[in-house]
Amino acid sequence: MKTNRRQFLSTLGAAAPVAGLVHPSAALADDETPLAVSNDFSDLGVKSFINAIGPYSSLGGAVMWPEVIDAMDYATRNKIRMSDLQDAVGRRIAALLGANAAMVTSGATGAIILGTAACMTGGNRERQERIPDTTGMPNEVLILKSQRYLYDRSIRAPGAVLVEVETEADIRAAVNERTAMMFYLQNRPSNLALTVEVYIRLAKEFSVPIFCDAATTVPPVSNIRRTVEMGFDLVCYSGGKGLRGPYSAGLLLGREDLVRHARANGAPNHRAYGRSMKVAPEEYLGMMVAVEKSLQFDEAADFERQLELIEQMDASLSSLEGVITEIRTPGVEAREPYVEVRWDSSRYPIAVADVKQALRDGKPSVEVRALFLSDGQLHLTATMLKPGEAEIVTRRVREILLGSGDA
Repeated sequence: MKTNRRQFLSTLGAAAPVAGLVHPSAALADDETPLAVSNDFSDLGVKSFINAIGPYSSLGGAVMWPEVIDAMDYATRNKIRMSDLQDAVGRRIAALLGANAAMVTSGATGAIILGTAACMTGGNRERQERIPDTTGMPNEVLILKSQRYLYDRSIRAPGAVLVEVETEADIRAAVNERTAMMFYLQNRPSNLALTVEVYIRLAKEFSVPIFCDAATTVPPVSNIRRTVEMGFDLVCYSGGKGLRGPYSAGLLLGREDLVRHARANGAPNHRAYGRSMKVAPEEYLGMMVAVEKSLQFDEAADFERQLELIEQMDASLSSLEGVITEIRTPGVEAREPYVEVRWDSSRYPIAVADVKQALRDGKPSVEVRALFLSDGQLHLTATMLKPGEAEIVTRRVREILLGSGDA
């Protein structure tokens, strides 16, 4: 049954002040008929696909919780002062996740940009007006050399300069009056010359704010509280992946002063550098409900569901002569099991990239993990699979491998 507006508001609990700010006359009449629109992607000349990769941004993220959709629908029908909504939702999310403060951002990337701006400007309005011109303000961000990645350009966006370090000695030599922040990538802790505990300790020793990108480390949702408690000053998360919130939303958690400065650098502030990184009212409310729902969800049962499907795919593919499979579960990344598939190239003369393309081009189309994320191997996950799709995915892989020798 669809949750009506009265039922939905009664579930907000501690967020009741948010509902209290809404003028009821702003809502559409319950019997108002919406405009008829197409809900078929094929009408636009694009095709849907079977998702055997997971909730990646390039593929539309995760399927939102139904409760999130109801919350977003409510917010689109009622208007509210954005600053009031920011305050109320931020307090509620912070309390739920054990953080000092929280804000909803335009995705994890937006959180990195605003968090970096917060550390550089420190609440100084004149500095906030000038970025990305960082003349005369701390603008250096220490980053571990092995953790350079695609999205570190988000750190540089508001005018920061990256300083690569590898060891404790490097950090001690690099920290100076221009150091604004230290940065850590939570999903890449291996092959480091120092532990995360030492990295955090050094940040505290030098009184330098330390930012952690933990965007893709949920589920389990308990990872959020655990990461916050490690001592990072700021931590960001993607809202449209493991938390199953709005696709373009994210979270920034951490020190109250730094979160406040981050807000000052973002929308709806008219002159802010991050003015373009708007978060819609429905995303604020939807993100809050996504956190609430994720904390209530039986993640252990869902993990077992995924694992059962992975074992089925593993059995189907490993039955082929010359095919080797292995079931794995990521360590620091989101706890989503997958099966890695390898094969004897003399028996099946086809490259992994060609298998991936054949899956994409087939009917139905199947998407699998990008090869640069899977070390060049074929990875299949069950996180996003609907009933019956695991069998389709393995059948397509078998067909492609068995047909590779016919060319």
